[in-house]
Amino acid sequence: MLDLNKIKEVITNDIETLLHSLEIEYESISDNIFSKCPIHEGSDNNRALSIGKHDLKWKCWTRGCEKELKNDIFGLVQGVLQNKTDKEVKFIDAVNYVCKLYKINKKHTGSIKHEQPTNEEEYDNFNDIIKIFTQRKKEEAVSTVEIDLGWVNTWKISEYFIKRGFKEDTLKHFEIKECFDRNLQLFNRAIIPVHSYEGVNIGYIARSTKDYILPKYLFSKGFKKSNYLYNYHKAIKPALEKSCLFILEGQGDVWKMYEAGVNNCVSIFGKTLSETQRDKLLSSGITNLVVLTDNDQAGRESKVQLQRQLNRTFTVKYPKMNKKDVGEMKIEDIQKIILSDLKGLY
Repeated sequence: MLDLNKIKEVITNDIETLLHSLEIEYESISDNIFSKCPIHEGSDNNRALSIGKHDLKWKCWTRGCEKELKNDIFGLVQGVLQNKTDKEVKFIDAVNYVCKLYKINKKHTGSIKHEQPTNEEEYDNFNDIIKIFTQRKKEEAVSTVEIDLGWVNTWKISEYFIKRGFKEDTLKHFEIKECFDRNLQLFNRAIIPVHSYEGVNIGYIARSTKDYILPKYLFSKGFKKSNYLYNYHKAIKPALEKSCLFILEGQGDVWKMYEAGVNNCVSIFGKTLSETQRDKLLSSGITNLVVLTDNDQAGRESKVQLQRQLNRTFTVKYPKMNKKDVGEMKIEDIQKIILSDLKGLY
């Protein structure tokens, strides 16, 4: 039998995996995680939903969605799955979804202390809920996937990102490829390699090249983005020469800055700087930071968080942008609007 408390311990240690699998965009502040509510329609408040990192209790501050479900993490999963499928999802289905995601099996001791039935038949038939959840998708909605490195090495330069306006030389520099083989799981996905701080390839991000392919991003198995800074291995040498590092949200932002002539850029894989990433910045020897988070509400909130984390230790600049993010800006606009006041820092 399964023990809910033990399952919660697994989630607590790696809640990012669950949030990514449910396609929830979030920010982490202190002991809480915030996001739009993924359950009720019309949710546009980026902090409408809060999840406690330690007790995994959640609350919808806009409509009180937790009142219709359980306010523990399984109730949240139940509500999200139900919203995505428009079909009834039971509590046990939510538990089984988590078990399958984290590869938790029935060897765990203890019992599920909940009113809902938890018999073996329901657990063994968990594929039913997976089929419901993936009904409108072309592949299973998971956040991690095994990627055969031999296949990656034979794939071609990414046409998707060329159409997005990136130069072929830039994609070659960052080793961005694309899968065009219909027989492979990652068909119609662009592959972004990720390296350790020492430059060792430790994982990949697979970005869908078609809007109908969900989830948008897949991460290679074992890769945890909060442990790394994208492009650090290439950025650190020029960064030390200028004693400055540019901090961006996404990988595409780093590529665009590279095309604008800035080589000392890293991305934090989103809007939140983890403690591990912050510790790496502190030990890097850099004294100046240029923060370029997205020019939207979430990006502005991210900037506030980064100010709290970085301003006491670094000299930090926050340039303004005329687009939502750096990746959408023209090279001449980056040079004129952003870089004109940052001479000597890149």
